[in-house]
Amino acid sequence: MSHSIEVVSPVSRKISVTIPAEEVNSALSTAAKAVGAGVTLPGFRKGKAPAAVIEKRLTAEVYARASETLVNQKVADILEQEHLKPLSKMDFDGDPIARGKDLVFSFTFETLPEIALPEDLSALSVTMGSSEATPEEIEEFSTGMRKRVATLEDVAESRLPQNGDIVTIDVDGEVDGKPVQGMKVREYSIQLTEPQEGKQLSELDKIIRGLRPGEEGDGSMPCPEDHPDESLRGKTANLHVKLHKIQKEILPELDDDFAKKVGFQDVEALKKALAEQAGRRKAANVRAEAEQSLLDSCLEGLEFPLPESVVKAQQADYENELRGYLQQQGLEKDAIEESLKTMQEETRRQGEERARAFVFLAALAQREKLEVSSQEIDLQIMQMASQYKEDFRKLREALYSNGAVADIRDRMLNRKAMDLMFDKAQKTEPAAAAE
Repeated sequence: MSHSIEVVSPVSRKISVTIPAEEVNSALSTAAKAVGAGVTLPGFRKGKAPAAVIEKRLTAEVYARASETLVNQKVADILEQEHLKPLSKMDFDGDPIARGKDLVFSFTFETLPEIALPEDLSALSVTMGSSEATPEEIEEFSTGMRKRVATLEDVAESRLPQNGDIVTIDVDGEVDGKPVQGMKVREYSIQLTEPQEGKQLSELDKIIRGLRPGEEGDGSMPCPEDHPDESLRGKTANLHVKLHKIQKEILPELDDDFAKKVGFQDVEALKKALAEQAGRRKAANVRAEAEQSLLDSCLEGLEFPLPESVVKAQQADYENELRGYLQQQGLEKDAIEESLKTMQEETRRQGEERARAFVFLAALAQREKLEVSSQEIDLQIMQMASQYKEDFRKLREALYSNGAVADIRDRMLNRKAMDLMFDKAQKTEPAAAAE
């Protein structure tokens, strides 16, 4: 076999391959035997028909199997030999396989660009905040747990909403006299809270707090400068709000009875477990923030071309996250899709930012020769099956058949690259860094 590589662009390669007729003939004979093993033809016992007869009678099946096996094997060999990692689907072109003839084909794909990776990962440094949960954070975690099992009680008296109340509202928003899909929700429930220190109540919050159940009110607010839809930034949005009802959130008491209901011996055992869980969450959050800071520092000022397939994939992921968020806000499907159409520039920008991180980590994983085993992938699929309450075998088969396993492998490789970079980097405390 011989092959040549054409550099189509910094992130695209075209590889032309020639497989000699001898290898083609051998592949066809092997495929015929494999197909014939499960076939019964007139005049022959099952699996006993000669390969030549099988190839003649079942030409399409034999040729398809031989072509797929031969091409897949040679492509894998070339990619490994040339240290190339495809980041997109491969586009094949060539003549069909034929006995007695060389098989000539080419395939084009996007791959990793050249990136100036850090030579010595141990020379990197990152500032780490304290990972020990404070009493306030433990209390916040405990309250959050109790909120998940809280009950709601309608407020019977006619009064204005207060901090802590859960209100159910309709909202209609207009800009320049035209309805804005992203500002239209129906029977959306939110909890009113005290604004953070140094901040004021939002205009929507002020409108809500001036209404009693059944009443409607109007107000206006400027669209923030970081609004996802650039065309709305800085413009005035007119809001019309209807308040349906006010509810109180009834939290269970943190006592022995509640502790036993959730599986603990007494309230002290529950408090200990909550403190430990709050500590683990704090440690995970601190590490996640430090990892992002480390990655940002590596990417700062680093220029490299991005494969379009990676940008589009990351953009699609971001849009799916937005869909989930907007669904939680009570928007209908049509309104969500209309909002996303007006946010294409923003979602594209987010896709490019995420693609930079993805490509950087993928290049690092390749340089460090990191690998993901089939057992690790199966474990990940098992966790996914448990999370979504699906059958492991069916989910595994579906992921392999539709090619999604490649995405899972890439994410796991990037996770390993991030772990490697973080573990080798020097850790400094905020006080030490300031000093």
